[in-house]
Amino acid sequence: MKPASGFEELEISVLRAGDHVWLSAQSWMGSVFAVRREIPEWKLPNDVTGKTIDAPSGWLTDTVRHARTDAAVHALDVGKVLTDLVFGIPEIETLLQQSRGIAGRSGSQLLVRILAAPQEVCAWPWELLLDPQRPDQFLAMAHDVHVVRSGRSRTYPIRQTPIAPPLNLLLVMSSPLREGPEDSEAPFDLYAEKRSLLAELRPLVDRGLLRVVVEDRPSVERLRSRMGMQRRGFHLFHYLGHANPDGLKVERRNGRGMLLPSQEFALLLQQLPNLRLAVFAGCETARAPEGATDDDPWPGPLSSADICVRDACPMVIGMQAVLPFRTERLLTRFFYEALTAGQPVAEALRLARLAINGDENSGDPLLDWAVPCLFVGGSEPGAIIDPDAKARPEPSPRRISRRIGIRQGELRFISRLAELREGVDVLSGRTSARLLHVVGMPSTGKTALLDRVLEELEPQIANLFVSTKRLLAKPDPLHELCRLVAELMDDAGVRPARQGRLSAGDWWERLLDDLTEVPTAIVVDDGDLLVGDTPGASDLLAALVLLTQRRGDARLAVATTGELAGLTEPLRAAEVRTIRLDALSWPEVWQWIRRNLPTLTRYPEQDLSRLYTDVRHLELWEQLADLAAQNGTFEPRDLPQLVRQLGVGAAQQAPPVSNGSDFFGADSGAPDAEAAAAAPVRRALRLAVAGPFTAGRREEIAVAVTQCAIRHDVPGRVVAGETGQGESALAELLPQELAFAHGVPSERDVCRWLEDAALADADILVFDYGNAVPSDAQNAVIARLVGDGRLVIVSGDHSDEPAYPAWSADAFAVGAVEDDGTLTHETPYFPDAGKPDVYAPRTITGTTCERLVDRPEMEGTTFAALYVAVAAMLVWATDRDLAARDVRTLLVETATPIATAQGDTAKQLDVEAALDSARRKVIVGALGSDALELGQLLAEIPIRPELAVPLLDALVADGARIRRVVRNGVEQYERAGAAAGPRNE
Repeated sequence: MKPASGFEELEISVLRAGDHVWLSAQSWMGSVFAVRREIPEWKLPNDVTGKTIDAPSGWLTDTVRHARTDAAVHALDVGKVLTDLVFGIPEIETLLQQSRGIAGRSGSQLLVRILAAPQEVCAWPWELLLDPQRPDQFLAMAHDVHVVRSGRSRTYPIRQTPIAPPLNLLLVMSSPLREGPEDSEAPFDLYAEKRSLLAELRPLVDRGLLRVVVEDRPSVERLRSRMGMQRRGFHLFHYLGHANPDGLKVERRNGRGMLLPSQEFALLLQQLPNLRLAVFAGCETARAPEGATDDDPWPGPLSSADICVRDACPMVIGMQAVLPFRTERLLTRFFYEALTAGQPVAEALRLARLAINGDENSGDPLLDWAVPCLFVGGSEPGAIIDPDAKARPEPSPRRISRRIGIRQGELRFISRLAELREGVDVLSGRTSARLLHVVGMPSTGKTALLDRVLEELEPQIANLFVSTKRLLAKPDPLHELCRLVAELMDDAGVRPARQGRLSAGDWWERLLDDLTEVPTAIVVDDGDLLVGDTPGASDLLAALVLLTQRRGDARLAVATTGELAGLTEPLRAAEVRTIRLDALSWPEVWQWIRRNLPTLTRYPEQDLSRLYTDVRHLELWEQLADLAAQNGTFEPRDLPQLVRQLGVGAAQQAPPVSNGSDFFGADSGAPDAEAAAAAPVRRALRLAVAGPFTAGRREEIAVAVTQCAIRHDVPGRVVAGETGQGESALAELLPQELAFAHGVPSERDVCRWLEDAALADADILVFDYGNAVPSDAQNAVIARLVGDGRLVIVSGDHSDEPAYPAWSADAFAVGAVEDDGTLTHETPYFPDAGKPDVYAPRTITGTTCERLVDRPEMEGTTFAALYVAVAAMLVWATDRDLAARDVRTLLVETATPIATAQGDTAKQLDVEAALDSARRKVIVGALGSDALELGQLLAEIPIRPELAVPLLDALVADGARIRRVVRNGVEQYERAGAAAGPRNE
């Protein structure tokens, strides 16, 4: 065997046979064959949940996923077992030392190739081999040694000749839609990672060493097209996305995910004859599928990395575990810096490992550095680029952008992939839409989303982001808009029309002609002010309408809290795209934590979810992760103290609410009844709760209701003692409860409480009160509140006679059912009156709602009414277009029929059925007269994809309201009653 030109090689094979392994080793200095060794016994710690770990691969996965700070000690233990297995054979250790000495004398490095089989042995973390010369150090980190994996086979000729710069890199980023709740793969902010990786690679691109092509919607068709279009082909392939041992995730044309088997992915890479290196940063791409048996034919199950080395690429870097994104960025920066500097691939990876291990957040005592594995297929992992060839620097494109009166947040804390995609498509001019309308309640991230969309546009698209509030503060708002657009055109190199003696309106029309010469995106925040009485607002609105009616490359985006008919109605359905935003839900926050803050995953998800009410921004979760790492105990009981260190939870007091004058004859200032009843609620819902068991527990109620929302997949949190306007609130818990704090209230107290809740603009009122004598005053005020568009829920504990005010026609009366579904004896059903309107469980013990009251073990209609109130709130928050009467009707219509002892039929609340019905209505309502693609539809509705996609499929299967069509090869959805256009289905 002759020494390799760049390395002195030592080849080691570890092959299992039955209950033992056979070891062999050879180098230029000699060889050792067929040494029988016993299978190692692993002494591994339990995982973070306390379960036993049997194999080192499982231990490494758990260690990296949860950022375990005790990893270093156990890594040395695992490394010692592997080292004793291999270098415990004196002849092999001698070969190592001799080969190392030869490499040192010749000025080269030692390349240790490990061929391990079958999959169980291959999955051992060989990168943790210890250095026999320094037993407390890892061999893979030594300055003169590289540890790589040998491919099991190779089916193509070796390609070794260095390439003149620039190296062409195809960066594939895959985060397709989740297919349903059972899809456990954590979605990631694809655009944020794209931005981060490109920023890391930008210096190499500017120096002419690297040319990067990004594919962020990687269907098989688009990948083939990308590969075929690239001049000189691609030399490097980098995949970042979801994967598992069976394959890598790509997208179908409709945006849904598809697992492409490893063999098929390798066939795809065969389109790249000049490919030298593939980096698979997906999960567990260096691990073979489980389930192998001794009877499997050769070569048995192989990892994605091993298959690609065999069929397509001489060098592949795969991952043994899920690499955190922050580590992926470090790996990308330092690896490609070294690679484009002319370093061998093995040395570039070693330098990247050292950088990761030395990083403050990803380094020692963590084991992120050990996750990447380099597989080679016969060639040496040498330099890819010719270091002597001259690179030609390329000028960076200049971004033309202006932000006027806009507060910009941290981009990496925004995570709305479907909405980002839709926004980028519209403002880039890739669709026929001329207007992007972003609708959402206050503090749902409309400004941040549009800011992110502009940042993701190609540099050649000039963009202006301005607040309506800033424009209206000027003496002539339209003139100010014209001035800003003219300056933007100047920056883009286009000479705009000058105002001269033109009016602002005439100047605007001239500027619209100039906008045809350059792709432009104009974004207007605080769009609700366009329909106000402020001078100049109507002129601005008319100017924006005129912009949307012109052909060309200019696109408009407007953010509002409600509909903006004056802007959208003049346009055809295909010319408007609407994105509806809701608060980030707990599952979205949890998925973000899983991919970005592995330290926090050492706590049970349930314990972290209880913090969702107070820890309201992703930035705060990052700070909490730092505090948890410093604390080091990872005990759930310590979490409240850590949260207090963040300085959150201090309530922002709600504006003072008048206690009202004496109810009788008082003027409540209520709005017009008909208008109020029909108006959708475009703010945090306001909930008023009163009763002897809930008094003084507003904070506990807020946390408990938030937990109920999490359980039922409704986004947002309930806040207490705050306005609910600034923290992505689902609902605000009002303070009106004094009338019920001390014993049974009087009729006057009840009326005053109802009045106070109305003055505080409560949407849902629930109270625990009743007697056998009806009250005209109570009935009158309840009737008026319901007429104003409020939902009044009353417990109907009445035994054998009607109870008031529950029996009022306008009150929503609630009865209780036993655990077996039968009616409790306190709440029989009165069919003539249809009361109670709905029944619910008599107790909330053992549920997420038990913290609503101070004695959850009690039972009765008190608790049933609270449960119905929470259900009403969740349904209303799901579909903001519903009025209070619609919520009440939906809860009754979706309730489960229950037979009474008298043969009548009552109704029992079914929360999931109610939410399912509301979500289906939202999906159908999003489809107007125009058909939408899946991504467009998902951006239009405030329902997470993993919930919306299965419902959409069910609606299509039913066929009554939605149908799926294919037009010009594009899959779309439309209402079943829509006129059928040309299609091939």
